[in-house]
Amino acid sequence: MCPSPKPSDPSRVSTQGRVLVFLGLLALVLRVIHVLALQESPYFDSPAMDEAYHADWARALVAGETFQEGPFFRAPLYIWFLAGMQKVFGAGLLVPRLLQALLGVATTVLTHRIASSLFRPLVAHLSAFLVATSWVLVHFDSQLLIPTLAIPANLLAILLSLRAARQPTTRTGLLAGLAWGVASLARPNVLLFVPFVAIWLQRSARASGKAGTRVALLLAASTLIPILPVTAYNRVVGGDWVLISSQAGVNLWIGNNAVSDGSTAIVPGTRGGWWEGFYDAVALAEGAEGRSLAPSEVSSHYVGQALDWMAREPGAALRHTLWKLRLFWTDAELGNNLDVAFFAQHFDPLVRWNPIGFDLIAGLAALGLVLCMRRSRETFPVWGFVGVYCLSVVGFFVCSRFRAPILPLLCVLSGLSLEWLWLCLRERDWGKVSGGAVLVLTVVWLTHLRPAAIRPSAAVGNMQLAQAAADAGEHGEAVVLFERALDAGGENAQVLYGLARSCRASGDGARALRLVAESVESISRLAGPRAPGLTELRGLWVALLVESGQAQQALDRADEFLGVFPGEVPVLYARALAREVTGDQAGALEDLRQLLQAAPDLMVARDMYERLSR
Repeated sequence: MCPSPKPSDPSRVSTQGRVLVFLGLLALVLRVIHVLALQESPYFDSPAMDEAYHADWARALVAGETFQEGPFFRAPLYIWFLAGMQKVFGAGLLVPRLLQALLGVATTVLTHRIASSLFRPLVAHLSAFLVATSWVLVHFDSQLLIPTLAIPANLLAILLSLRAARQPTTRTGLLAGLAWGVASLARPNVLLFVPFVAIWLQRSARASGKAGTRVALLLAASTLIPILPVTAYNRVVGGDWVLISSQAGVNLWIGNNAVSDGSTAIVPGTRGGWWEGFYDAVALAEGAEGRSLAPSEVSSHYVGQALDWMAREPGAALRHTLWKLRLFWTDAELGNNLDVAFFAQHFDPLVRWNPIGFDLIAGLAALGLVLCMRRSRETFPVWGFVGVYCLSVVGFFVCSRFRAPILPLLCVLSGLSLEWLWLCLRERDWGKVSGGAVLVLTVVWLTHLRPAAIRPSAAVGNMQLAQAAADAGEHGEAVVLFERALDAGGENAQVLYGLARSCRASGDGARALRLVAESVESISRLAGPRAPGLTELRGLWVALLVESGQAQQALDRADEFLGVFPGEVPVLYARALAREVTGDQAGALEDLRQLLQAAPDLMVARDMYERLSR
């Protein structure tokens, strides 16, 4: 019953070709429809967070401008790709999103090729169908995010590694290594899998009577060829020794600290915006070290912070790691940009009714993994990548786009299980059918059990729609959406902060002050004073006290907060406002000087400083 390891019968190539063309067209049509549907989203032309960071970086490259001083903070491959599209088609985002649908076609084709190199044609067809129609992959191919390019890059590297195992030559080893090096320029954590591939390649070649050591070493060495120019750029232009990017340490600390929830991408004690969080994280590291730090030193500081927490609290660290492992294998598409499920389903009815989600694919893949173990050595690049990549994500923090690269390989395992179930059904082997179905359904059920701590998609999505409405000045609509988010997901610092700001902008300052005072106290009590979002809420509380004519109370509250959390940017700014109102111009200037050292991006503070300095 085990699928044949032989490649497809040449006499059926034309039939397979027609099937593959159909699957590629299916993938393309679903992705184009999804992109067109998402034009109704307020974030389509005005992206937020990481999408905005990538779009702005690409525009800066096209314009020949410096986007961010120093070495690359984030791996640059996707931004180069996006900049290339903007160079040819202009700065609009519709055409790049549409063209990225072709990357979804490439992912479908590469998945088919990987499956057909290991299993019978039916497995390849089923695997590619799942990739073409998986709503998660359809959605990510519309986003200005790294998985769009990283996924096909990873699949190409795996396909070339399989070819190197079958034909261990200088050419195949070199091509596979180059592919892994290029893939690492999108997501550097794939480098963790390269030593395993090299060892597997050497042992596979040895088992078949061929000398594979040379090819394995060549693969490992050639992986560095695409990487070294980036390293040289980081050293020569960026002035720092950074292999590819410098964000690893910050990400490690985000996912491994006493207040981490395992998925929220906020450094404790920093503001929630992308650049605000970046500057605050650097300022906190430099404040702790007592000197200016290079980007690699900032990363090393946070690596030390994370390792120190793990050493001091090994039990808590182990429980937290197991929690992240559970998050990784839970059917919840955790977004640290926009909520994946909400935005995909809210704007595209085809996605709303699409049953091919993570739970179904994970359940089928569990049975496929069991079947795969009969030929574990030959199929290692498929199941081995899933395991190593999973651990590389869990070591940091978990979100949907970090998990997405394993989906095509889970689809290969799912295609294997679907073929096996079909063969068992055709032979009326009800015992095997029942056993396989029980395993699949059990994993689907376990995966579908979402921990109560995960906020409902409707709560996060409505909050993000509310933020877009507030940014557009539509504060009445924003209040309605923020309240809808609260009803869907309970008390949350980010929602309450946004609701309070929109209430203030709508003229209801009394409600805003009451909301902030109550939420700071309740969230601090329930989640701890360093919970994400409390930094902004504390600053807003002080500012609202100033606006309500309670400047002395504002000063007292600010001193209380800064005594516990010195240097908090929002609180320092609000205290400067209070000091100006009370006539303490020198104190306000001192607060603003300290603030601007930590957050040079805060233009309202800079404007206030220049006004008071005249």
